[in-house]
Amino acid sequence: MKSIILIIPYFGKWPVWFDAYLTSISYNQTIHWLCPTDCEIPDDYPKNITFLKTDLKELNFHINQTVETKVPLTPRKFCDLKPAYGDIFGEHIDGYDFWGFCDMDVIWGDIRSYMTDDLLGRYDIISSRKGAISGHFNLFRNSVDINTLYKLVDHYKDLFEKKKFMWFDEQILTQFIQKKILDEDFKYKVYWEKPLLNHINGTGAQEYVLDRWLFDQGKLYQVDLQPKKEHMYLHFINWKQTMTKCEVNYKENQAEFYISYNAIHLNAHKKEVKFINNIRNIFGGYHAKLRKNRYKKRLKNILKKLN
Repeated sequence: MKSIILIIPYFGKWPVWFDAYLTSISYNQTIHWLCPTDCEIPDDYPKNITFLKTDLKELNFHINQTVETKVPLTPRKFCDLKPAYGDIFGEHIDGYDFWGFCDMDVIWGDIRSYMTDDLLGRYDIISSRKGAISGHFNLFRNSVDINTLYKLVDHYKDLFEKKKFMWFDEQILTQFIQKKILDEDFKYKVYWEKPLLNHINGTGAQEYVLDRWLFDQGKLYQVDLQPKKEHMYLHFINWKQTMTKCEVNYKENQAEFYISYNAIHLNAHKKEVKFINNIRNIFGGYHAKLRKNRYKKRLKNILKKLN
């Protein structure tokens, strides 16, 4: 079995859903996580995650030496550095066949059901998004050339030096690889054929729903379908502000729980509660808010033209 290590720096304060995150990691025993952090290390955690105690200043010094420029490091700026993790954390990935980057706003399903040895044997770069690098899960074959691929991107130092997040991970690296493939100047095989996460009809499922997602003994299911549909993981990027409660305690070995937009919980909601929530979403749900924002922008543009 080909070995995998996922790198997830995290600084500040652990998120409310952290115990559920650790639980989902514990069911992926053949995959290892490396987490550089200044947070308090939990007393109990899975054997397949290593916490690297550090701080931004110390890590920033090491990063600057590795990428050969001065990075104004912040928790957000790590996203630009993701493609350089294989170089930055080189000593920690020694001996692994693949390294990758991921996010914390995730509940993992059965990763090995998707990252099979056949897939890992045939491809060098593997993304969970279709046609693009994925900031929340992307694998790279562990080789010197691939680990320093980021240095071939035009003006990478200028991009790293900017305080603003430049989308180096998902947009700039994607464009770089796409152009190389189009020019037939890319010797590495890339897999980004289809989304492997919580997509519905090709788009991220971010509506403020209850009980749609179920973690069950290492598997992640969308359960509002018949039959239920399995996904490699759930990425709840737009629920970070709305999720305020987590009933999962890693120490209690809870093998089943629901992930809703406002909480991670052990029991399903009553039908009446879900019905009321669905009505509320018509006027104030995630997609309703998107529509309102689009209308506001259109109105603003119209008023500008009139003036």
